[in-house]
This record gives sequence, C-alpha cells and structure tokens, in this order.
Amino acid sequence: MILPNKLIPFKDSVISKIAHVLDVLTVTDDSVERLFEKTSHNFEDVNQFILALDVLFVLEKIEIDEELKVIRYVKANHL
Repeated sequence: MILPNKLIPFKDSVISKIAHVLDVLTVTDDSVERLFEKTSHNFEDVNQFILALDVLFVLEKIEIDEELKVIRYVKANHL
C-alpha cells in the first residue's frame, strides 16, 4: 500500500496521498482532527491517513508541536 506496484496503481499508494496532506500543511498548521477533516476525501479510511502521517514523520517533512497540539510542515532540514 505504501509503494505502487503491479497491483497497486500510483494514485492508490500512500506516497501519492501524502501530497494532499502537505498541501494543507504548507498553508497552515493543523491539529490531527482538523487535518483529517480537510483531507479525508482523499483517503479510504483513517488507517491510511495515519500511515501517510507516519511516512511524512519518518521523512522529517512534518513535526508535532505537543504544546500547541498541531502538526507542522518542516520547511527545511535543521542541520
């Protein structure tokens, strides 16, 4: 489900779905609930949405602000 292959077309892979999450987060920080409400039409279920967040977090494209309880897009690497 993460990567496209013979059985899973690119449009159904999680890699294609992370773009929808990033489209929202590049504009504004959001809570998980609001982010899911804004992008839920792009996902089959909440599990696929959480998987997309996991992939973005591992790739260091998003971070969690626990104080504000929002997810934030990481604009650049903090090297």
